Amino acid sequence: MAIVTADSAGTWPVIDRVTDGFAYARLHGDTELYASGYSDAALAGWAQWVRGHLAAGRDAFVYFDNDARGRAPHDAMALRAALRADG
Repeated sequence: MAIVTADSAGTWPVIDRVTDGFAYARLHGDTELYASGYSDAALAGWAQWVRGHLAAGRDAFVYFDNDARGRAPHDAMALRAALRADG
């Protein structure tokens, strides 16, 4: 069973522990819960998180739930582009 690493714009503590053979993150907003998008710098940090898990032989799943302003699809595509640019 994997612990979910959640980014909640500082609302809840971030628990980032490996408890299974995969990693799962839910991104709820960088500065505003469920509403704000992610800056390039913030996405670079999450790309590093993904790369670290992949390098350790784990799958990494990221779910964006910052959709009150329609940011989730944009941020998901930007994270994917950041990962492709480095890989």
